[in-house]
Amino acid sequence: RRPFTTRASGAREEGVHGIQEAASADVSVIYKRFIKLASPYWTKEKNEDARQAQIMLAGVFALTLGCTGVSVLFNFLGRDFYNALAEKNVDGFWHQMQVYLATIPCVIPVFVFRDFFSSKLQLQWRKWMTQNLTREYFDGRRYYQLQGEGVVDNPDQRLSADVNAFTDTALGFSLTILNCVVDLVSFSNILYSIYPPLFGVLIVYAIGGTVISLQIGKPLVEINFKQEKTEADFRYSLIRIRDNAESIAFFRGERKEVEMLDSRLQVALDNALRGILKSRDLSFFQSFYKYIIQLLPAAVIAPLFFRGEIEFGVINQSASAFSHILTDVSLVVFQFESLAGFSATIDRLGQFVEALEAKDEELVEAARANVGGGAEAKIKAEAEAPVAKKGSIRYETGEGSAEGDILSVEDLSLRTPDGESKLTEHLNLSVQRGDSLLVIGRSGVGKTSVLRAIAGLWNVGEGTVRNFHNKAPSPVNGNGSSANPESNGGEDYDIFFLPQRPYMVLGTLRDQLLYPFDSLEATPSRHSDDFLSEVLNHVLLGDLLERCEAETGSCGLDANMDWSSCLSLGEQQRLAFARLLVNRPNLAILDESTSALDVQSEERMYSLLGTFGISYLSVGHRPTLLKYHKKVLQLKREAGEYSAALMEASEMDMETYLLSS
Repeated sequence: RRPFTTRASGAREEGVHGIQEAASADVSVIYKRFIKLASPYWTKEKNEDARQAQIMLAGVFALTLGCTGVSVLFNFLGRDFYNALAEKNVDGFWHQMQVYLATIPCVIPVFVFRDFFSSKLQLQWRKWMTQNLTREYFDGRRYYQLQGEGVVDNPDQRLSADVNAFTDTALGFSLTILNCVVDLVSFSNILYSIYPPLFGVLIVYAIGGTVISLQIGKPLVEINFKQEKTEADFRYSLIRIRDNAESIAFFRGERKEVEMLDSRLQVALDNALRGILKSRDLSFFQSFYKYIIQLLPAAVIAPLFFRGEIEFGVINQSASAFSHILTDVSLVVFQFESLAGFSATIDRLGQFVEALEAKDEELVEAARANVGGGAEAKIKAEAEAPVAKKGSIRYETGEGSAEGDILSVEDLSLRTPDGESKLTEHLNLSVQRGDSLLVIGRSGVGKTSVLRAIAGLWNVGEGTVRNFHNKAPSPVNGNGSSANPESNGGEDYDIFFLPQRPYMVLGTLRDQLLYPFDSLEATPSRHSDDFLSEVLNHVLLGDLLERCEAETGSCGLDANMDWSSCLSLGEQQRLAFARLLVNRPNLAILDESTSALDVQSEERMYSLLGTFGISYLSVGHRPTLLKYHKKVLQLKREAGEYSAALMEASEMDMETYLLSS
């Protein structure tokens, strides 16, 4: 299910042209974005639990109507109470007092349960919306592409704080509007029956107040939008310091970091001050508007009381009804700051969904350009693209041949994201089971870009990348024997990438080893604790099994720590190799994956790849890498001309290797 990005061009079809990068002042745009964000949760086609949500919403609406009925009841009770007081009717006074006090405990549950079920419904809506937006964010690697292009800022905040604010405010305003409509109907009849001109005065007063509020507070929409961004930027700066504390400490960069933090904080504070000044101007009018309400109904209806045409209690009743109705029709006046903040939230989430849709269209067009094997199925599964995107890389999959083909790259030409500069041109290579290929070349010749293209992360260029799936045998022990004799055939494995700086997931030591799978997907025979422990010992990390978590006391594979902080880069690289051995793919692609290891550890890691029967393709500059590979692919760029030379590792002398890398 993809409830928010069902059609790649949906945003443009509905009138939102492209991705708007700032707050929108167009009410129609805000409304369309709101409908697009809010409607999926309540429709059966996009949410299988929509019926349950609708029933709960109906219950909340019913309780809201009950709250309005209680307000009307107390309006009449108050009239009778003050009439008895004005008439000095002692018996009537105490009778009304008893009725009033007896009614209160009977009606309190209506208000309490309305708030309770409303909050519960908001939590369920937030959970559903966050989970679905997160899945669409990761679908088709949109998260990677959006991050690289910088289309939207701080997606983390949009998926957490903005979704929470959206669901909370949307539900709150829906109940407020319902309450206002019911109040308006209920109390209008009361007020009109008392004195029709008073009702006319109220309408004129409310319309005038709304128009003035819109004029004064309109800039708050843009200010709130910018405030969300500046606060998120400041928070991100703090997170970066935490993640790069060691580097900052080595550089003695404390003073510079403080200056940058002060600068970002000042931007947030300056914008907040703009908001405070504009809120001040709005508050002047709101305060005047609010206090006039206390006098206006009495001033209009007082002549009737002086002439003896109405009782004193009617004055109180009319003031109460006037206040209720004016609050209902003056929603914009009293809630303008909240509405401005809500508009900014809608803009940020709407912009985020539009970015996902725009990226989805690119991905679908790229998929349409792929005509081989699995690409066709992917096209049908994801969407229908009317036109193929020219100049894109074709990705094909298939079963391995008898020769044990794993990867084939044909006529691959890569360009920079803007399409202006060439990175590689007409590159051809193939990897078969048992191969070991070292890619060398000076910085800037496109080595890492080739790896990204193989991984499907780089689509600017032309050529074909074929990935052949083979049935991998069961994992082996350190001596090369099968760790699982009962396992036959195994599962389909793909290509596994090891970057220079490994990714440490949030979780236990077991999670680190099984990633990108989890313990529920692990098979007991292939991923037993004994096997995982053995792999850690292979990569010289057996001491990690003795570490314990301070809070829970969990040890070994169940220890949950911040592994990126408590392990050195060399230990992280060895743990990444352990993860590689546990997953045991057909092909491992290593991008400077041993740069932080000593020579002995590096040799051990590469020997383990051979022991576990894993073919590998490496990118690196260290002279020691040459002896671990059978073939070398040398990439060159001289005077704008690109060339690639494939040779046996034994044919390359060390001097040529050093000059090339």
